Amino acid sequence: MTKSVEAYDYIIVGAGSSGCVLANRLSANSDARVLLLEAGGPDKSPFIHMPAGIGRVKDNPKTDWCFQTTGQSGLAGRKIPIPRGKTLGGSSAINAMVYIRGQREDYDEWRDMGSEGWGFDDILPYFIKSERNTRAGIDTEFHGVDGHLSVSDLLYPHPLSDAFVDSAVAAGLPANSDFNGATQEGVGQYQVTQVDAKRCSAAVAYLHPVRSRENLRVVTNALVLKLVLSGDRVIGVDYSHKGKTLRAKAAGEVILSAGAIASPQIMMLSGIGPAAELEKHGIEVLHEISGVGQNLADHLNLSVLAKTKGPISMAGIGSGLGAAKVGLQYMWNKTGVGTTNAAEAGAFYASHLSPNRPDIQMHFVPLMLGEGMVDTGIHGVTLHACNLRPTDVGEIRLASADPTAAPIIDNKFLRTDGNIEVMREGLKAAREIFNAGPMAKLLSDEYWPGADQTSVADLDMFIRARAETEYHPVGTCRMGNDEMSVVDSTLRVRGLSNLRVVDASIMPKLISGNTNAPCMMIAEKAADMILK
Repeated sequence: MTKSVEAYDYIIVGAGSSGCVLANRLSANSDARVLLLEAGGPDKSPFIHMPAGIGRVKDNPKTDWCFQTTGQSGLAGRKIPIPRGKTLGGSSAINAMVYIRGQREDYDEWRDMGSEGWGFDDILPYFIKSERNTRAGIDTEFHGVDGHLSVSDLLYPHPLSDAFVDSAVAAGLPANSDFNGATQEGVGQYQVTQVDAKRCSAAVAYLHPVRSRENLRVVTNALVLKLVLSGDRVIGVDYSHKGKTLRAKAAGEVILSAGAIASPQIMMLSGIGPAAELEKHGIEVLHEISGVGQNLADHLNLSVLAKTKGPISMAGIGSGLGAAKVGLQYMWNKTGVGTTNAAEAGAFYASHLSPNRPDIQMHFVPLMLGEGMVDTGIHGVTLHACNLRPTDVGEIRLASADPTAAPIIDNKFLRTDGNIEVMREGLKAAREIFNAGPMAKLLSDEYWPGADQTSVADLDMFIRARAETEYHPVGTCRMGNDEMSVVDSTLRVRGLSNLRVVDASIMPKLISGNTNAPCMMIAEKAADMILK
């Protein structure tokens, strides 16, 4: 039985990277009643806020949805983990905190595909608006210094990260201290979303400072069951909370910010989506949109691992005595390895397949991460290399009409031509860096894939057996003006009034880099459009 509750002007579904921004901006008007619903719990775990605690919150069902793909034929039939945040702050509470925006060409392509107002010059002001960059002398043509989201340099980068940067320069990459400035190409240390040696999630940046607003209600452990429609208008949402099914009514707008996995799932559970998919599960088709759940994209990532000649890496920091020492130092004075985001340094590399702009991104980690990104316990280093602009296109489908059932996630990785070639180029570049500069002296032997693996057949077998995602799913409610688009350039769902989607699912194409900062930019721009 559904119990009706009071009406709101805005109902936001999902308190992740986009939802927290919206809650802040829309509740700034004291006359607007705002409800923010989050399926996960509060972000109280100390491991969320301690940067090095990422290993305790990712793959933890209390803070992570722990999704996985279907068996991927292009990846030796393996099911690939897809971590997604399940707490206030969403994935910004469990990610590696790397602050990257992407390339100018990414957003200009969105515009040229039919999303008016989303070119780079249109969206740059929203990146600047959101950012509070603490680096002295940062270029304010590209950066903000008084926004909500704290962006900083790492406090205590590991010496191996410095050695990686020097080695990449020795291998021919230009040094770059600002991947979000005039050019992305090059190698350097990443800036991170941290403040005072703690994670600066979207909840920390945008939500917690305004929780005391009387017109903002935040409900955690609230699973949205479906959107409520009256004709072509969305009038509210049904959600479960503390064993009860409640209905919240929207006098103004309902905004889906549940992410690229859950937003299309919620739409389909509500009777909005491809007719054949809904009918398969006995769901009445209330509004047919063929593109819901389609156009799924993600960055596929491979890891090259190498042992160090001595015990000089961060091996063992996540368990036992090593973890205790790190935790005590961090609690005592917020210094040391506890402040690391693990992926401390990185690079953007233009292979011969894309000579005019980087097509490969690297994340360097000063410890060896094996399958599932788990510390092997062996002293060494990891270099991730990912294809920035994959052409594989997957989909999200319903497993059943049960809102508690995880959806079917099929990325269709390495099913289209050209993608494995880019992965091969990333592996080759990683090896060149490990064999140059300081790294050539610090490393002993290649652990993965192994120095004897040199043929195309060997490397392709390694990629298919070991590649995982970079955890950047997008595109499943894509923006555009064609029949397969789900939202228009104002993020309104086509053919329905009172419903918008504001999260990574609206991206027409995957951007060239980490997706967290773009999700906050999308919400900043959406809030502006809603308020106007």
